[in-house]
Amino acid sequence: MDMTMQLSRTVKGQEEIFNHGHTLRPKQRQILFSVGNGISLADLRGKLPNYADLEVMVVDLLKNGFIQALRTMAGPQDAGAAAAPTTAANTAGAPAPSAAKLENVRSYALEFLAALVGTKSPAYRKMSEVQDLAGFNAVLPMCYKVIAAVASPHQAAELEAEIAKRMAD
Repeated sequence: MDMTMQLSRTVKGQEEIFNHGHTLRPKQRQILFSVGNGISLADLRGKLPNYADLEVMVVDLLKNGFIQALRTMAGPQDAGAAAAPTTAANTAGAPAPSAAKLENVRSYALEFLAALVGTKSPAYRKMSEVQDLAGFNAVLPMCYKVIAAVASPHQAAELEAEIAKRMAD
């Protein structure tokens, strides 16, 4: 396995930890607890050095939907490239997306927000009121901040990357 792979708990994983699901073996629960809101596989290995079968258990947790692989860590040169699509999408020189594309991206953002922070959050409410690109671009930073605070910074970055991708398509 790629040791730079970022892992994060899913909603199912959070329910297992916080709602005392106890459907997992103790070592798997410890891994799930250690993953938290985001950790690389290498860091997880450092936290749990005595788990000889760590990677097997991680794969099992991935398959059963308790954790998710976000992506591998970007190097310093990749970080600027990853930020470029978002910046390009927000510049005045970029062509404006069609109304259908904007609605598709807005719907995706609403689903993402609903799953992680709920439909009663201010970010969800503001995003549901968006009607144009300017409003969308104004609300988006707040959505990233709320997701980073409530769920994890890694999930906020995932939302940002997916929105940039969908706006570019």
